[in-house]
Amino acid sequence: MHTNLPFKTILLFSLWVFLICALLVPSLYYNHTLTSEILKDGKDAAVQQLNLMHWTMTNGRNFNNVEELQEWLADLGQQLGLRITYVAAGGKVIADSQIPASELLNLENYSTKPEIVQTRDDAIGSVIRYSDVFKKQQIFAARRIPARGGLPAGILRIGSDLSEMQDQVDRLKSTFLVILFLVFIGALFLSYLLVRHLRTPIASFIDAAEKIAAGDYTRRVHFAPDHEFYPMARAFNQMAEDLGTCIRDISEEKDQLETVFNGMLESVLVLDSRGKIRTINRALGKLVSHPLQCIGRRPMEVFLNLELQAACDKILPPKGDNGLEETGLQIVLGKDRTYDVNIVRLRDLHGDSGAIVVFHDISELKRLAKVRQDFVANVSHELRTPLTSIKGYAETLLSEGQEQQPVVVPFLEVILRNANHMVKMVDDLLQLARLESPARSVQLLPVDVGDTVLLAWKACLPLAEEKRISLVNRLPQDGIRVMADFDQLVQVFRNLLENAVKYSPHGSAITVASQAHGNRLALTVRDEGSGIPKQYHDRIFERFYRIEKDRSSYPGSTGLGLAITRHIVLNHGGSIWVQSPNDEGRGTTFLFTMSEAVDAEAAEA
Repeated sequence: MHTNLPFKTILLFSLWVFLICALLVPSLYYNHTLTSEILKDGKDAAVQQLNLMHWTMTNGRNFNNVEELQEWLADLGQQLGLRITYVAAGGKVIADSQIPASELLNLENYSTKPEIVQTRDDAIGSVIRYSDVFKKQQIFAARRIPARGGLPAGILRIGSDLSEMQDQVDRLKSTFLVILFLVFIGALFLSYLLVRHLRTPIASFIDAAEKIAAGDYTRRVHFAPDHEFYPMARAFNQMAEDLGTCIRDISEEKDQLETVFNGMLESVLVLDSRGKIRTINRALGKLVSHPLQCIGRRPMEVFLNLELQAACDKILPPKGDNGLEETGLQIVLGKDRTYDVNIVRLRDLHGDSGAIVVFHDISELKRLAKVRQDFVANVSHELRTPLTSIKGYAETLLSEGQEQQPVVVPFLEVILRNANHMVKMVDDLLQLARLESPARSVQLLPVDVGDTVLLAWKACLPLAEEKRISLVNRLPQDGIRVMADFDQLVQVFRNLLENAVKYSPHGSAITVASQAHGNRLALTVRDEGSGIPKQYHDRIFERFYRIEKDRSSYPGSTGLGLAITRHIVLNHGGSIWVQSPNDEGRGTTFLFTMSEAVDAEAAEA
C-alpha cells in the first residue's frame, strides 16, 4: 500500500542506524582498547629487555673497546631479533647490532631522536615511531649507561619490530568485521520479519487516522483483547471519541462567539500578525461601503486614517521589536462621527501576534459634552449682567443708607456677600469653559516659577496674615524656569496656596518646592493641615466636589478651584496629583508637572 512503504522504509532505516551505532561504537572502542593494550605490552616488553641488557652491561660484562661491544650487540640482537644501538654522548652512534661498523660513520646524529630526548628528563625513554633506516614502524626504548671499562658514557637503545603485533591487530579487526557483518545481516532479517508482522495492524491505524482527519470521528480500530495492539487500539478509540467531543464543543463555542461577535453594538475588527484585517463584525460592516473587500487589507486602506494605522503599527511592530500590549486613541470617521478606539494585542499558541480593534461610538457623548459646555458658558454669561446689577445696587444702598435704615443693613450685607459668591462662581465657570474648549491653545513661554509664586502669594496674603501663616520658598536660589502661560501658572499656584491657607492651622507654614519627576519637573505645595482621606484623592479634582465635613467650614468656596487647576495643568501637557499625608506623616502635598525651559544656547547646541 502507498501508506505502508514509507513506514517500512523509515522503520528499517531507523533499525539499521540504531544497529550500526550500537555495534560500531563498542567495536571501535574495543578495537582501540585492544590495540592500545597490545602496543603497551610491546613497549613494556621492550623496556624489560632494555633493563636486562642494561643490568648485564653494568654488572656482568666488561668491554675493553668499542669493537667488543659491536660484536656482542650483533650476537645478542640476532638471538633476540632486536636492533640494539649504543649512542655516545652528543648523539654519535658507536655500535649497532644490525649495521656494520664500517657504515656507522654514515649514520645521522641521534641526539634528536624522541627516545633519546626523553632520557634527558626520565630514566627510560620509549616511543613508537617510523624508522628512517628500515622504513617501517618500530618500538624504541632507550636508557642511559655510565662509562665502564673501555666504553664511554652513553645511551643504550633497542628497536623492536611491530609486525607481529600489527598482525594481531589486523586479526582482531577482521574478526570484529566478520561479527559485525553477521550481526547486521541477522538484524536485517529480523527487522524485515518485524515490519511484515506490524504492517496489517499499522495499516488499520493509518486508515482510521485518515478517516478521522477527514472528519469521520465515528471511525474506530478493533483488535482482540489478547492482541498486542489491543491497549493501543483502546487508547486510539478513546482519543477519537474525546477528539470528536472536543470538536463538537469547539464548534458550538465558535458559533456562540460568532453570534456574540456579530451581535455587539461596538464595531470590532481583528488583525493578523502582518497587520492586515482578518475579520470584522456586523456593526463594523455598516461603517464601510464594501465589508467583504476589507478582509486582507490594512486599516489605512479601509478607513484612510493615519492615526489609526500608526496605533496598529505600535501594537504589531516589525519582527525583532517589542510592541505595546494595549493602546487607545480617538478618531473622527466621516464628518461628524467620533470613535474611541481601543487596540489590544492578541497571541496564539504558536506565539504569533495579532490585535483586536474595538470602535466605541462616542459621537453622542461628544455632542452632549459640547451642549453642556455651551450651556454652562451661556448661562454663566447671562448671569453676569443681573448679578452685577444686584451687587452694584446692594453696594450703593449700603454706602448711602446705613444711617437712615439700620435694620436693612444686615440684609444688604447678606445680599452683597452672596452676590459676590455667585459672581466668583460664574467667573470660575466661564474660565473652566474656556479651558475645556478644544479650540483654545496655550502659548508656552519660559516663565520663572519664583515670580509666579510671589504674585500668587500676594493674593493670598490677607487671609494668611490673619491666620499667621508663613510661606517657605524652597525653590532653587538661582531660579527655575518652565514652559508655561504666565497668568495660568499664577492661577494654579493661587488656587493651591488659597486651599493650603484655608486648611492650615494657625501659625503653621506652607512650603513650595520642586523636584525631578522623570524627564519633567514636579512643583509641590505642601501644608500642615489635617490632610485629605485617601478615598477622596481622585474626586477632589472634580468640579463642585467638596468633602462633606468641609462644606460648612468654608462657605465661600465655589468648589471649582482644583478643577480649574487640573485643566490648566493638563493643557500644559502635565499631570497633577495629591499626597496625603505627605512624606512627614501629616498635612497635604499637591504636586504637578511642567516641562523645564531650556536656555537658548543649550537648545541650539
